[in-house]
Amino acid sequence: MVNKNKILLKPVALVTGASSFLGRAITLKLAERGFDLALLFQNSREKTKRLSVELERHGAKTLLVKADLRESKNAAAVIQEVVKSFKRLDVLINNASLFYPTPLAKGKASQWREIFEVNLISPYFLARAAAPWLKKNTGCVINLSDIYGENPRLKNHSAYCVSKAGLNAMTRVLAGELGPEIRVNSVSPGAIFIPNKFSQKRRRELIDRSVLKRQGKPGDISEAVFFLASNNFITGQNLNVDGGRFF
Repeated sequence: MVNKNKILLKPVALVTGASSFLGRAITLKLAERGFDLALLFQNSREKTKRLSVELERHGAKTLLVKADLRESKNAAAVIQEVVKSFKRLDVLINNASLFYPTPLAKGKASQWREIFEVNLISPYFLARAAAPWLKKNTGCVINLSDIYGENPRLKNHSAYCVSKAGLNAMTRVLAGELGPEIRVNSVSPGAIFIPNKFSQKRRRELIDRSVLKRQGKPGDISEAVFFLASNNFITGQNLNVDGGRFF
């Protein structure tokens, strides 16, 4: 006998840092494409609630999951909560990230540990905990990296750059370890979000380093994420979405 309830289940994506600049664009794209969504947040409950209402207008069921990714031990509980609610998991998107300066002369070991926990270690343990469920649906993991993971020329941000370089390496490692059932890829944005504190001169310099000579949009990243989520013959790849920034 065919289980009709199973057929009607929509694909489910867990997005960390869901209400952030890029997280919001990614979740909206997935909701438009028929996904239900688990939205992971740490402190931004009200912002995530507003996002949840917006996503539900697009027909998505949502689940708000509170967790501190500075503690990688929380990863297994996060996946359990998602699966308990939705009974499945198809896509894990490791979007949450810490970004702040760690100058060579002043950076602290505690800052390095904090950045690595959020940007690298928790994504690994989330992927490990999610693997049994992703395997059931030949799902995938998508990590949000950065062009500075390949070319770490961002002054005073050594911990951030090294964490993203590690995330790129982890993407390839997990692709090998979790294949063939689970695909693992990453997306590296270029000049999408430029901090408000940057001067107009510095902002223009960042944009002019790319071939396209313009700032990208969050939708450019969400399109790339959906592409990797839906293409079943790509794994172990890092997709630069940077307008052609080669240096």
